[in-house]
Amino acid sequence: VDEVTIQNAYKQALEIIENVGVRFESEVARELFNKGGARVEGRKVFIPQHLMEEALGTTPKQDYSVPAQKRVVAATPFSNAPFILDDDTGAIRRCNIADAIKMYQINETSSLYECSNPGCADPVDNDAPDQFVAQVAMGLKYSIKYPSIGLRATSSTALNGDVYGSARRAFRLVREFYDVWDEPVMTQGICPNPPLAYDHECLDNLIAAIDEQQAISIFPCSLGYMTSPESIMGTVIHDFAMCLAGLAFIQLKSPGHPTSLSDFSTVSNIQTLQPNYGSAECVFIQVIFYELCQFLSIPCVICGSYGDGTAVDYQAGMESLLTTMLPFSLTEVNEVWCYPGILAGFACGSFHKAILDEEMMRYSNRMLQGVEMKVDPELPGLLAAGLDAGSFLMIGTMEIYRRDNYLTKIFNKWGIAQAD
Repeated sequence: VDEVTIQNAYKQALEIIENVGVRFESEVARELFNKGGARVEGRKVFIPQHLMEEALGTTPKQDYSVPAQKRVVAATPFSNAPFILDDDTGAIRRCNIADAIKMYQINETSSLYECSNPGCADPVDNDAPDQFVAQVAMGLKYSIKYPSIGLRATSSTALNGDVYGSARRAFRLVREFYDVWDEPVMTQGICPNPPLAYDHECLDNLIAAIDEQQAISIFPCSLGYMTSPESIMGTVIHDFAMCLAGLAFIQLKSPGHPTSLSDFSTVSNIQTLQPNYGSAECVFIQVIFYELCQFLSIPCVICGSYGDGTAVDYQAGMESLLTTMLPFSLTEVNEVWCYPGILAGFACGSFHKAILDEEMMRYSNRMLQGVEMKVDPELPGLLAAGLDAGSFLMIGTMEIYRRDNYLTKIFNKWGIAQAD
């Protein structure tokens, strides 16, 4: 995105939070804004530019100029899917505890994954008194990887409906587990409520994360023409305005608090009113949002391996690869974070697709790695030996072959030789 467009989009986001306002359904939040110099009318908060600039000044920054090898990396399987595709029967059902354990086994035994998260959201057979704390506890039991929790406490999963108390107990449990009290030991994802709002549950989780000094990631999940404007740019600016408002609240309450942004918004299918994530438009939204964050040096990631269908088929593979690799063609991003196994636009997970998505990621990393461009001074001698022998099978080295060629363990590369 050209610099003028980025600057204009940022100015419009500032105008929105100052003149249109953002709804905060918490008196605590509104009082904090009021004391900080924002105008409050009912549940709406109007954040002046000077207050936003102060918040941006205390937000920890990311250096986007640091060069790095481009790669795709996995966060966790499924993200937060409440349903599972039974790969044996083809039926879609609510996830259960056994699914969650199986998900952690995949997460732990693959080097592609770098985080842990209750990817099978709210298992149907979770009978713990505090179901949210129980899901975080499962993550600590079954994973040694960094907890990056996209799930949040809700009135239906928290003990006695106490969302703040449940979230606070879960965060404290992670601290006790690692016995680390002076720095963040996890990241809590916070999804605002489009259009332009933060509801009670969202703010209870957000305040609990601030009070426990845990890192926070704000990620809007807006749907174009439903909960955000119908245009790509309109959705991006709406999402960025929501994130700026949340960031202002975090920095008012805890200056310097580690905060990152991401965008899980997409277009909607107007025929079905369903989100369409396996699309170029979804990637466009993420990339423009990413470049707005880059403009302000706010930490941000782009995510991929999405899918909209309910079967592990050609469509699932095409959408996974499209959303994983397209960002590298549109912007100077070093990493794309994947959630293998996604189907039905984050609503469903498939273990079969997760394994195939992992292989897609390995292929993607092979594409991004490129070719060893060094000219080999020994090549003439190698060619002379091959010319005499009529083949290089007994002359070349497997070390160089494996360096320059990816050998898949899953996809069919046997060709016609295997046909009867």
